[in-house]
Amino acid sequence: MFPIEVFKYPNGKRGACVYKSGYSSTLLILGYPTPQTNSINRMSNIDIDEGRNSLFIPVRNPVERFASSVHTVRKNKKYSEHSVNKLIEMLEQNTFRNLHFMDIATILRNACFLFDDIHLYKFPDDYKQMIRNGGYDGKIPHENKSSKKLILTDSQKERVEKYYAKDIELFKSIKKPGQKFYFLNI
Repeated sequence: MFPIEVFKYPNGKRGACVYKSGYSSTLLILGYPTPQTNSINRMSNIDIDEGRNSLFIPVRNPVERFASSVHTVRKNKKYSEHSVNKLIEMLEQNTFRNLHFMDIATILRNACFLFDDIHLYKFPDDYKQMIRNGGYDGKIPHENKSSKKLILTDSQKERVEKYYAKDIELFKSIKKPGQKFYFLNI
C-alpha cells in the first residue's frame, strides 16, 4: 500500500500529500483526495499500467520538517507532554509511527513501484512551481498557522540529521524545480 495520500492535479498528473510540506495549502486548492482521485491506494497489482504517470513530491528540509511536526503532534493530548528528546528517541527506536515524521525516502521507495515519472520540488521554495506544473493557475494561498519555531539544541539537531540522513541527501540533491527522480538514487 502506498503510505501517503495521492491527489490528482487539474492536468491529470498526481501529487503526494506530504505532511508538513504544503499539505494543508494543497488541499485548500485542490480538495481532499476522494476514492476516485486516490485510486492509487486501491492498487494491489504493481504490474498494471493504471496510474503509472507523473507524481510530484514536495521535499522540505528534514530538520525544519521535524521541528514543525513536533509542534503539530504536541497538540494531541497523548503527546503534549513529550519532550523533543523523547520524540526523537521514539523515532530512533521505531516505536513511534506518525505520518508527520515519515521520511521522504520511504515514500519514494514505495512510489517507484507505482509511478514511472517522479519529480521533486523543494518546499517551500518550489511549491508554487509544483502547483503550476500540475495545471493549477488560480490563487495559491499560504497556509502556515504556526507562529512558533522550535529551536533544536545541537545534540537534537545532530540526532535528527542522523535519523533523516537519506532525506537530507535527497533535499540537497534537488538543483531545480521538478527535478526527475531516478529509482537507484535512494
